[in-house]
Amino acid sequence: MHKVAIHYGNGDVQEIETRNDIPAGGESRLINLPGNRRVIRKVVFWYDTKNYAGQKATVELWGRH
Repeated sequence: MHKVAIHYGNGDVQEIETRNDIPAGGESRLINLPGNRRVIRKVVFWYDTKNYAGQKATVELWGRH
C-alpha cells in the first residue's frame, strides 16, 4: 500500500503516505483522521498486488465515529 486519499464533502482531500507491505490476511496500522465531524465522500487507495498468480488484492475499509 503506497498511500490513501480521503475526499471530504467540503472538497478537501487528505493524502496519507502509508508505504506498507501488508501480507495476505494482514492489516495496516490504525489511521486516525484529525478534525471534527466531516463527511467522507470517498477513499482512494494506491497499492500494488504482489503475487505470481496475477490475482487482485481485496481491500476492506472499516471506520467508526
